[in-house]
Amino acid sequence: MERREPTLEQLIDKLETAQETLDVLLAGEDDLETVRQVLVEAATWMQENGVNQWNPQQFTPELIRSYFEDREIYLLQESGEPVALFTLQDSDPDYWGELNVPGYSYLHRLTIRLAYRGRGLSSEILRYAAKRSKALGRPGIRLDCWNQNQKLTQLYEGLGYQLQGTGSNNGREFNLYQLDADLYAQV
Repeated sequence: MERREPTLEQLIDKLETAQETLDVLLAGEDDLETVRQVLVEAATWMQENGVNQWNPQQFTPELIRSYFEDREIYLLQESGEPVALFTLQDSDPDYWGELNVPGYSYLHRLTIRLAYRGRGLSSEILRYAAKRSKALGRPGIRLDCWNQNQKLTQLYEGLGYQLQGTGSNNGREFNLYQLDADLYAQV
């Protein structure tokens, strides 16, 4: 994967973790292939390990390009090397349906590259996403999770996310979680 130094416009923050300091960038279209490669790597691992959540072929350049139209893509890097990413959008009727409330942060595609797993980054990134949502003035952060992924369900609930309901999309059942702004400090 291409190592790339952030521009001043892209670098929006630093995330201090127990093991490293990560640059937090707001990805631009020049980062399309990096974003795609990170997602394909994760999807390939999922398929190889029996997690029927993502398919590598779904992450086409066209799909990734569409992400730039309706969400912010946060790319986390260490010394110019991509480590992780997540997206935030301010509405998600596809998954939240009647429960959708525009103005919340809807988190998607939280992905950590294989070489960086096992360091507790998921929790750190979820805390950062909550902090970022608060800075954006949003009343809370929401996410969905495939209901068969017990590891993620436990992670979200352990961080204080509250189950808001369930849903189904393309034959897949998922749980809907929310963390309100007044709980951000506890994460």
